Amino acid sequence: MVYEPREDTFLIEQEVERYAQGRVLDMGTGTGVLAIEASQKADFVIGVDINKDALDYAKKKADVMNISNIKFVHSDLFSYFKKNPDRFDLIIFNPPYLPDHEGEEEEIKLQVSGGKKGYEILERFLSEASGYLVPEGKMLILFSTLTNKDKVHEILDRYAFDYQKLSEKRLAFESLFVYLVEKSGFLRALEKKGITNISKIAKGHRGVIYTGMHHSRKVAIKKKRPESEAVGRMENEARWLKFLNRKGIGPKFIFFKKDYFVYNFIEGDFIMDFFEKADKRAVKKVLIDVLRQCNLLDVIGVNKEEMHHPLKHIIVKDSKAVMIDFERIHASQKPKNVTQFLQFLSSKKVYAILHNKGLKIYSGTWAQTKEQFLGMAKKYKKAVKEAAVKELRFDSF
Repeated sequence: MVYEPREDTFLIEQEVERYAQGRVLDMGTGTGVLAIEASQKADFVIGVDINKDALDYAKKKADVMNISNIKFVHSDLFSYFKKNPDRFDLIIFNPPYLPDHEGEEEEIKLQVSGGKKGYEILERFLSEASGYLVPEGKMLILFSTLTNKDKVHEILDRYAFDYQKLSEKRLAFESLFVYLVEKSGFLRALEKKGITNISKIAKGHRGVIYTGMHHSRKVAIKKKRPESEAVGRMENEARWLKFLNRKGIGPKFIFFKKDYFVYNFIEGDFIMDFFEKADKRAVKKVLIDVLRQCNLLDVIGVNKEEMHHPLKHIIVKDSKAVMIDFERIHASQKPKNVTQFLQFLSSKKVYAILHNKGLKIYSGTWAQTKEQFLGMAKKYKKAVKEAAVKELRFDSF
C-alpha cells in the first residue's frame, strides 16, 4: 500500500517549489511526488522511505519521467545515512502525523500514524536532523492540529531550531501547517565548536541547560534565557567555575562564549535520591565530602547559595559529590556554605531518611538532632575555617 498524494502533499509541494536547491533529502518520500518536484531545481535529490512498495513506485515514476538527478533508498528515517554520511541544503518531511487509533490495520497505521500521540515520528526525526543539514540549510515539515501544535513547538525548541509557519490549510476536522525550520544561531555556533546531538533538558530562572556530545564525551551547555534581564551572569558563573575547578570543586569547565558556557555533564543521582538508596558507609563518605567542599568555599570567601536546599545542586556518582549550578555564587565576608548545608541535614525529610540508615548523629529524635546541628553551626562560626571540619567531628557520622 502506498500513501497517495492528498491535501497535505499538495500544500507542502508549493513550498518545495520555492525552496528546493543544492542537495535535497525527501524523508518519507512515498510516491516520490515531492522528490520529483525538488529535482526540477535541485542539483541532486535522495528520496527515502521505510516502505519498499512506495520506493518501487517512486523509482518507476522517476524513470518514466527520465529524471536522472534523483535516487531512492530504503531507510527508517536517517538509518541509511549512518553508513552513508551526507548533508543537505534542504530536507523535506511530510510525516505520518495522526495519533494511533485502536483497531487500525497495521498497513494503514504505517501510512498515517505518527505514533501513540501523533508526534513521536516527527520527534525522532528532529532529534537527528541537524547532523544531516548544512549550517545554513533549511527544512520543510508538515503537521496537523491533531499532531498537537504546542508539542511540536516544544520539540523544535528542545533541539534548538528556529521556525516559522509558511502556509496553513483548514480542513473539516483539522488544520495543516507547513513550517520552515532552520538551525538557530546558537545551534550553529555549538556545532562549529564540535558539539553535536544538542538537546534541551532543563530551564531555570535565568538559564537553560542543554546536553550535547563533544569529542566523544557528554557535555552540558548553560545558556542565558533570552527574556532574562540579568547582565553578565553567565560570564560570572563560568569564571567562578573555572576558578573552583582548580580547587577540585564543580564539573570540569570547557569553554565560555557570550551568553553560554560548556562543562562536563555529570551522570549520577541527585543527593536525596542517593540518600534513599545508598548504604550507611556510602552516605557517610558523601556527607564528609560535601562538608569538606562547603568548608573550602568558606575558606575561599564565597557563598554558593542554595546549600540549605541543594536538591538539584549536588550530584553523586561513585560516592563522590559534585556541586553544580553556581548561578548565584558571589564573594562574601561571611560565607555560610557549611551552615546552610547543616540546615539541610537537620530538616525533617533528611532526618527521616538518614535516621533509618543508623548514622550516629541521627540517633536521637528529630528535635534532638536539630538542636545538635544548631550547636554544630554555632561552633563552626567561631572556629578557624581551615580547621572547621575537624572541629565539627564529622567522623561522628
